[in-house]
Amino acid sequence: MTSQLRVDKIVPVDGAPSGGGGGIVQVVSNTFTGTWSGSSGSSNFDNIDDLNTSITPKFNTSKIFIMVYIGQWDSNGTNQRGGLRLMRDSTAICIGDAASNRTRSSASAVGSNSNTDTNGGIHIHFMDSPATTSAVTYKVQSQTEGSYTTYINRSSADADSSSVQRCASTVTLMEISA
Repeated sequence: MTSQLRVDKIVPVDGAPSGGGGGIVQVVSNTFTGTWSGSSGSSNFDNIDDLNTSITPKFNTSKIFIMVYIGQWDSNGTNQRGGLRLMRDSTAICIGDAASNRTRSSASAVGSNSNTDTNGGIHIHFMDSPATTSAVTYKVQSQTEGSYTTYINRSSADADSSSVQRCASTVTLMEISA
């Protein structure tokens, strides 16, 4: 018996040929297993530096598919609202429309000030068009209302107990040929 491999076409490593599209050119991934806290206050956003992830697109026509997963988000203010914001370098992307004094975010969360009821499994997915072949850094920022502290990958109380979790967060970037 002889083996046969049959395909319609094979997409080269540099992406789909001209006139094609949708080929994955490269993938960059970043996993953050530590903990982070930020407290800029007054609803300002703090950059979660450990989640900064850079990619250098091979083509200026490429799209970058961004997948963010936040394992755990909490605030030390009980029922304090907060949010996460996706950035391309210094530009906020994937945010809601402006509406008076409301904070424009990519995702929202509510803090618990405890070891339970923290926000976990927060996903942000976005298809970006950076239109460059220079390095681009995607960042995730966190904020909460007032002067409270926000936490990533841990609860605000963070008791030393087997029933209290420590989590991981990830950022994955996929360059998709146009």
